Amino acid sequence: MAKKRIAIACQGGGTHAAFTWGVLSRILETKQQWDADGSGGDTFDIVAVSGTSAGALCAMATWYGLAPNTADPDCGTIGKAIERLDALWTVFAATTPIEVAHNRITGSLLKLKSKGVPFPGSKPDSLQGTLGLATLAMMGARPQYLEFPALLQTLCPDFASIDWQRLAAADLRVVVGAIEVISGNFEIFDSDKTLESLGLHPNGAKIDQYNVTRWRMRRAISLEGVAASGTLPEILPAQVVRDLAFPTCVPGKTTTRDGYYWDGLFSQNPPVRDLLDAPTKEEKPDEIWIVRINPQEFPPTWADVGLDVIRDRENDLAGNLSLNQELDNITLINRWLNEHGDAHPPLSSRKIIDVRTIKMTRETAWSMRHTSKFDRDPAHLAALRDEGWEVTGKWLADWRAQGRDFIAYPYDARYPETA
Repeated sequence: MAKKRIAIACQGGGTHAAFTWGVLSRILETKQQWDADGSGGDTFDIVAVSGTSAGALCAMATWYGLAPNTADPDCGTIGKAIERLDALWTVFAATTPIEVAHNRITGSLLKLKSKGVPFPGSKPDSLQGTLGLATLAMMGARPQYLEFPALLQTLCPDFASIDWQRLAAADLRVVVGAIEVISGNFEIFDSDKTLESLGLHPNGAKIDQYNVTRWRMRRAISLEGVAASGTLPEILPAQVVRDLAFPTCVPGKTTTRDGYYWDGLFSQNPPVRDLLDAPTKEEKPDEIWIVRINPQEFPPTWADVGLDVIRDRENDLAGNLSLNQELDNITLINRWLNEHGDAHPPLSSRKIIDVRTIKMTRETAWSMRHTSKFDRDPAHLAALRDEGWEVTGKWLADWRAQGRDFIAYPYDARYPETA
């Protein structure tokens, strides 16, 4: 029986990422069952979770539950991780009467807009928007429904008490992606970066981000960073993270300013390449499991293509562009290793990493629209969670039964051809 090192990367996609809620819950519960049994075949350790936007929220909930915490003895357990995932989507859902009404009205307006009905626009931080949020709050909308900071504080109430010393020994990482608007940097907020700053983890200490990888910054993990990953510029003002160092046009020189962040959809969706920057082969994951929210393929019927359908497809393609580029790089390295081995640099520090995809059924993926990514109806979220649970149960059973023969990327990003 082998125990694989697994990294899970959670794609963003608004409330469609409630599917990820079910996926991660089933993975965690299955790990608990398999570890307790100890005789049924291969199993796995989760060594990293990454995510973008709503996928970042799922990754953070999972990591926070699994991370040791001096203020909460229940943290550091699979049960706590599942409980935090449940809490995330329960709190995020529209539940009070004004939230339910707001969710329905917003959904109707988005559907009309997707069909080309013009609506006046306004800045996310305009007086009109501020008054609208204040009115919703006065009518009974919860802070966790209206803003990410309150949601994240509820999700991770003892974030300041994470036991970083024990976390370093636990070998568990979280990475969330965002775009820094002014520089255009692809940025990640990374728990390993926090460990490095505390002198507890050397993995990324040699990464020269101000010169060699200057368009890909690594920052310490923070709740502000997770909020940044989900900051859609059409809805929310840029998330500000104070006093950050940025490279300049002078080699080796940096400047300090506040960072302004938008949704990670504009950078990495989700971060994958950063999961491979461990210095030794043994520390790298054996497999990366991608929870794909945006379908790679589109229904092959173009007879009735309206503006709303075009926008749906644009949204899918934007969500998959960076992901496929990062995954194709991994498959290229795998091919080189198969052809040339790993006896000599630069392949001597590399190893074959299998990439596998967990995705919705074809019927679900092709039936939803990008407008429903804003739907916070509890029934909508629960249906996606249940599908994630069911799909992942069968997926894990096949992963264990088929071993190396189990289908992998790029083939598993597709749906089987129909007659």
